[in-house]
Amino acid sequence: MLLATGGLIGLIALGETRRKNDNDREAAENLRSHQENVLIQQKEQFEANAFKERKAERRERYTKAIEQLGDEKSSVRMGGVYTLVGLVDEWLEEESIRKYENRLKEGQVIINNLCAYIRSPFTLASHYDELSKANPTPKGIYKGKKEKFYADKATLDSETDVRLGIIKEIHDRLQDSDKNTPRAWSDFEYDFSGSTFFYPIDLTNSYYAKPINFSGSIYKGRADFRNSIYKGWAYFGGSIYKGRADFSGSIYKGRADFRNSIYKGWAYFGRSIYKGWADFGGSTYRKEANFEGSIYKGWAYFGRSIYKGWAYFGGSTYKGGADFGRSIYKGWANFRGSTYKGGANFRNSTYRGGANFEGSIYKDWADFGGSTYRKEANFEGSIYKGWADFRGSTYKGEADFSRSIFYQGTYFGEDGDINSFSRFTDCTPQFYDETNRKNTLFGPPDNDFTVENGRGYPIYRGIEGLPLGCKFLTSEQKEYLEGKFQGIKKINDELFEVKDPKDKAELSKKLRSLIEELHEWREEATTVKVEDVAAENTES
Repeated sequence: MLLATGGLIGLIALGETRRKNDNDREAAENLRSHQENVLIQQKEQFEANAFKERKAERRERYTKAIEQLGDEKSSVRMGGVYTLVGLVDEWLEEESIRKYENRLKEGQVIINNLCAYIRSPFTLASHYDELSKANPTPKGIYKGKKEKFYADKATLDSETDVRLGIIKEIHDRLQDSDKNTPRAWSDFEYDFSGSTFFYPIDLTNSYYAKPINFSGSIYKGRADFRNSIYKGWAYFGGSIYKGRADFSGSIYKGRADFRNSIYKGWAYFGRSIYKGWADFGGSTYRKEANFEGSIYKGWAYFGRSIYKGWAYFGGSTYKGGADFGRSIYKGWANFRGSTYKGGANFRNSTYRGGANFEGSIYKDWADFGGSTYRKEANFEGSIYKGWADFRGSTYKGEADFSRSIFYQGTYFGEDGDINSFSRFTDCTPQFYDETNRKNTLFGPPDNDFTVENGRGYPIYRGIEGLPLGCKFLTSEQKEYLEGKFQGIKKINDELFEVKDPKDKAELSKKLRSLIEELHEWREEATTVKVEDVAAENTES
């Protein structure tokens, strides 16, 4: 019994000891947890206080930098610029602000100030043409005022350095060797509208994730925006470019607005991709304008424009509608080798130089009516899947439609409506190339080749009602064309969606190959055999 009692007492003591140890451990754990919480709270409080101090200090630096921007000395103004740039970087890296959007808001305020400085007018910029020279000109406003000229030139040059500094700091944070990658400042909005850039602009290889606005600006020197990506809307309309303007090799994922602009130097927009609307309407190009090799996924508008130099649009693809109507081309106009998936409007235009539409594909309607061609007009080697309208036009030079395929109706006039008749004043239009034995093929019989004979040359037709030497498409030829058009559509759809550059290059290669195959087939289909030539001569 004593043994049993002793054992019971031992168990009770052991349990009490264990309970005490558990309580001690719990107390120790609670104390450690409390101390950790205190440390965390102290750290959070410390970080909060430190952030408040940093925030207050940044506000002071910001206020001082804004004041410096108005200083008379350019070195002080430049110092203010560097301070503001540094503040933007600091806000973006501020870990105490958890939401990236809130960090952007802080930086955007400063970006707005930098943009406002660029937009602000500078009086001496109006004398840029004179002050950009080494010495005063004999007939300028500085005639007999050498000291004032050199003083104003130094002032303008110093302000140029400040503004170039702002553009460079922004550009450094927008560009990357891989132009498909956003950079540190890509998520800001930039408003340079109404600016006068009296210094060269270099914003190449830039990535803009938000809308940008350069509308209503004047560029006194070179403007270089090539190889850039615009994810939001891009506004460049209503601007004047006195030097060379280069927007080539760029991608516009939103709307691209270049309307109502004046280009006094060369203008380059080639090899670009427009996924939204592209508006170049109402513009004037005094020298060469190059839009070659571009892709337009949405509506593309070039109407009501004036091209005083050569205009290049060849090798382009238009998935949406393309409108070039009511334009004037004083130099050579080249639209060669393009593909139009939507309607193509060239109506009511004037071509004072040669016009070349050779080797193009029109999957929908094509309207060339009401136009004037003062020199040669080349439409040969093309395929028209929809109706083609050439009514009410005047051709003062050679007009060549041979080696082409018109799948739907073709109209050069409307029987009974004399005002709709086209007129060929120099020679009969060519649908059959006798030298190379190349003819033209037509789909339906409801074509209208009525032209004005009194003051021009007729379109001579055979017993089928087609121009001499021409034929109707066979059912097999129509079936082949349908298959090729479907193949082109499929690749184009994939091309607009793919992101990887290698995949894009491969698809582009396939598309070129398919179009080449189609044109090779067209060349063979429009080639007249020797025995057919003899029969045609007999018919003629």
